[in-house]
Amino acid sequence: MEACLGKYRTALDDLECLVVMRLFKLSKLSLSGTGDFSLIFFVGYKLRQQIGKALQWRSEAIRNAINRYNVQAVALNPPRPKISWKDIADYSFLGEFDLLRHSRADIRSEDWAKPAHREATTKYFKLCRAHEELIRLNVEIRRLRTAIHTEQVQTTAVIEDLRLLDLKLAEELQCQWCSRAAINAVHLHRLDRIECLAGFSGVRGVGVRVQLTSTTPAQNPSMTVNTHTESGKLIPPSPNFHAYLILSRRR
Repeated sequence: MEACLGKYRTALDDLECLVVMRLFKLSKLSLSGTGDFSLIFFVGYKLRQQIGKALQWRSEAIRNAINRYNVQAVALNPPRPKISWKDIADYSFLGEFDLLRHSRADIRSEDWAKPAHREATTKYFKLCRAHEELIRLNVEIRRLRTAIHTEQVQTTAVIEDLRLLDLKLAEELQCQWCSRAAINAVHLHRLDRIECLAGFSGVRGVGVRVQLTSTTPAQNPSMTVNTHTESGKLIPPSPNFHAYLILSRRR
């Protein structure tokens, strides 16, 4: 029994070593855990050739190691589950191999040792992080809209003051601001579409900066919340959005 167990562990260690090298190669292409080699064509030619040859060699070596492992796994009492190439392609971390090791207490019947349970746990924590991201995005969406509104109010005021002091500088600043306002209109249009989503849980409209508590959002009607946003309908692009498209074509 000890001899069979030693051969089993040796076969498992060899297989783990080959898979680790494969994961390192795939990490260069961001393909770890996908089993997809199609993205390899987006890297340089020489690097593509080197990685392709390395993956091809290791794939053949891994297949041979899988066969050796399966032979030793069946010889144990009780027999260990076999491994296929598909299982290896789905491995993305070494914890999968650690669960295969034979210990004094058989952990294969534990809930946390089952791949389906581990996958469900991973998805659960990803869902928790997604909810946290929604809370953060609700803050950032309103913050971006407020920043755009404040920038327009301040820039417009500066331009009006410069018209009395330096008309040429005011005209140049106005020209630069038209381009920036068109880009801001794109952001506002996207923010409007986000706020129209059925599951949007944030606060709609323009906020008030702490440093500018005396400035009300109503000073700029073009930046306030559209009535269509509250009703859930899609807001049409603003005139500045079309101006941005015209500037893009000229560039």
